[in-house]
Amino acid sequence: MHDSKLIEIGYFLSRRGKDAPPPELKVKSWKDAYLCFYEKLNNGMTKENFINNLKNFRDHFDSYIDNNRVGWLDKDGKPDRLPERYQAIYNILSKISDQELWEYIKPYASIDSNSFSWEFDVNTFKLIGSELISDKFTAIIELVKNSYDANATEVKIEFINSHSLDNGKIILSDNGMGMSKEDISGKWMRIGTNSKRVRQYSPEPFKRVLLGEKGIGRFAIEKIANHIILETKEKDISSIHHLEIDWRKYEESRNLDKPPLFTSIKNKYEELDRFSYDKNISHGTILIFEYLKETWSHTDIARLKRELAKLISPIDTKYQKYEFKIFVKESDGKKPIFEVEEYQEIRNTSLDYASTVYEIDFEIKGSQILQKELHFNEEMGMIEIIYSKAHSFGPIKMKLYYFNKDDKRKFKTAYKNKDVAIDGFKIYRDGVLATPFVEIASTEEGVDKYRDILGIDKRRWSNFFGKISSHDFIGFIEISKEYNPGIKDLTNRQDFEDTTEYKEFKTFIISQLQQIEKLLEEEKKKERKEKENQLDEALNEVNEVKKSLKNLTKITPEIENTVKPVFSVLQTIAKTIRESSKEIKDLKSDLEKQEEVYFSLMSLQEYAADLAHMVRNSLDKIIGFSEYLKDVLADTDLHEEAKLMYYEMLKLTEDVNYMLKYAQSGDELKEFDVGLLILKVFSAHAKRFEENNISIEVPKPDSLRIKHNETLLRDAIQNLISNSIKALSKSNADKKIIKCNAYREDSKYYIIFSDNGTGISNNIKDKIFDRYFTTSKNEGGSGLGLYVVKNNLKTFKGTIELIDSEFVDKGCTFKITIPIKEGE
Repeated sequence: MHDSKLIEIGYFLSRRGKDAPPPELKVKSWKDAYLCFYEKLNNGMTKENFINNLKNFRDHFDSYIDNNRVGWLDKDGKPDRLPERYQAIYNILSKISDQELWEYIKPYASIDSNSFSWEFDVNTFKLIGSELISDKFTAIIELVKNSYDANATEVKIEFINSHSLDNGKIILSDNGMGMSKEDISGKWMRIGTNSKRVRQYSPEPFKRVLLGEKGIGRFAIEKIANHIILETKEKDISSIHHLEIDWRKYEESRNLDKPPLFTSIKNKYEELDRFSYDKNISHGTILIFEYLKETWSHTDIARLKRELAKLISPIDTKYQKYEFKIFVKESDGKKPIFEVEEYQEIRNTSLDYASTVYEIDFEIKGSQILQKELHFNEEMGMIEIIYSKAHSFGPIKMKLYYFNKDDKRKFKTAYKNKDVAIDGFKIYRDGVLATPFVEIASTEEGVDKYRDILGIDKRRWSNFFGKISSHDFIGFIEISKEYNPGIKDLTNRQDFEDTTEYKEFKTFIISQLQQIEKLLEEEKKKERKEKENQLDEALNEVNEVKKSLKNLTKITPEIENTVKPVFSVLQTIAKTIRESSKEIKDLKSDLEKQEEVYFSLMSLQEYAADLAHMVRNSLDKIIGFSEYLKDVLADTDLHEEAKLMYYEMLKLTEDVNYMLKYAQSGDELKEFDVGLLILKVFSAHAKRFEENNISIEVPKPDSLRIKHNETLLRDAIQNLISNSIKALSKSNADKKIIKCNAYREDSKYYIIFSDNGTGISNNIKDKIFDRYFTTSKNEGGSGLGLYVVKNNLKTFKGTIELIDSEFVDKGCTFKITIPIKEGE
């Protein structure tokens, strides 16, 4: 292939260069003309050898082109016959115009010293790998997308010893079309290739809408491991193409005085006669990831399974003619530990528990597109479908499954201990999940933009009551490349570009939810009115019965003693009804009284804060005096007593500081999102993590909106982080890691917090939550950290426990459990 390209350039030089080099190259000497192609096509040759070779290729054509030069001649002095390859290239290129020829050759030339072209530094692999692909989950899904584009019907992902960075391995294989050698070099190894933009559908018979149009998804491999093996085979082709990419070579090159260009580093390639991993594959692609960049725990793999299950839309579309199944396996390399069933089937059956379904789509009438919309008819008290012209963002389909309290109860019972949740909208483009691929957020500044991208839950911040949250429904929105070109994925796959069309799209979706909210509010009003009417009717009926009994006893006095107990019961019933009616009518007043109670608690906290301030000021003086005594009495028999007094004063100060912090924290009980709080706390510690060379693995937590004292939970998480940093400072692990997974399951919210530090000895595990127990007294440990965590969580009716470490033989893992109230 390399020689063929030089032959083509030789033809160009001969045809366009007559008395001087080709004018397109903007050089005066032939030496400079040859060197225009050296940078991109030298293939390791010296400049001298390259010039001689290219001149030789040019001279072959000079005998056949009128350019005032004499080329190669035979022994009779006639133009030498062109070799077969030269003749084939001549036959093709001689049929195109000079302009077309230059456009064809131009990508291989470096020209014009008076202008500059872009070059890619070796650091490029970091920018479009680790830093552009937001997380390891998205990286895997990007690669699964490539399998979908390749007409695969099955994708298998195997995690082998994935809790180990050095010995772990991930293998992703599919039964798609596979790639040719030209596909690898010209598409897979080319950044931002337009092949999927030009060809928007996969080949027959699938004709899937291609997903990876940006041309960078394959760089997800850099996010996963340091060493990657790609093996691929086309159907009915015997050869298997084997490519190895070692990102460590790129990493090492970054530290050189003169780092090479990204495109100049070579990657090993060879052809094989069989797959090295799975001998039973007849065609498709295998990716083998070795020397992992992040560990994958059982919890991580379970989360990946949940996210992969959302990839294909459950709404029937014309793009799902052929099935697409994903299988995941975790193993020790010898035998499987478990098989993961296709999660999407679970997702579909979960929809059966929704009592109400709302659906809109669109109609095409000639050249006009009409969008169906939900509209609450106030007069009729019901949702109706109306038609409008398509909006700027284009027509869409939407299906929303609403879960009332009874539905949620049935749902939780059916999916107890299963990884299924009521979690709001997912947006699909042409039948495949568009974005966000994974509910993951960076722990860097600005995490807000990664969550609740449609702004559904944010509306509840200003007015909690009467608003639908993402935990009230499961919804699917269908867009397409054809009808919604203005809604574009961000490159990091975590949101859409902030275009005018996308803004209007979000506004439209919120407006549809508002129509449902109007209906729900109307139904609540009717229900309250019906209950009030029922009570009034019941009271009237009781009074009528009492009146009838009085009249009856007047007519028949002898039954008075018999009727008296009945009359007494009716009196009691009437009284109960009156009281119940009054309670309903006084409900708003009761809510106002609750607000007054909150204000009273706030006043009490202000008093506690003032008191704590006074005590702390006194303690500061006592600590100063006790420290003085400790130093003065250092050589006396009273030294130990002085030391004891000093350290007891320090402990007491910690207690007072804790109480002061608590008093100052509760200016108000406010609504907050537990998942977002976790991300913010980790973000605030980013500098400490960097200084201590600690890697953070925090998949975006599931959302849980609660009304409570936010500071108490923040302190608990901060304490765990501080403990982990201390433990990791004593660890000799090659890669220091802190992990935090937070998710909803059944009626509980779990936070799994881990590090691979020095761990906790068995003989002290039952003491670590005790007040004043510490193993870091010399480093300033007060013994209040985990005690504070435990007590802070009690205010949430939550618990914390030490469980088996996620890192198996090192570190420690804490499990926090917070009960979820109805409606949260």
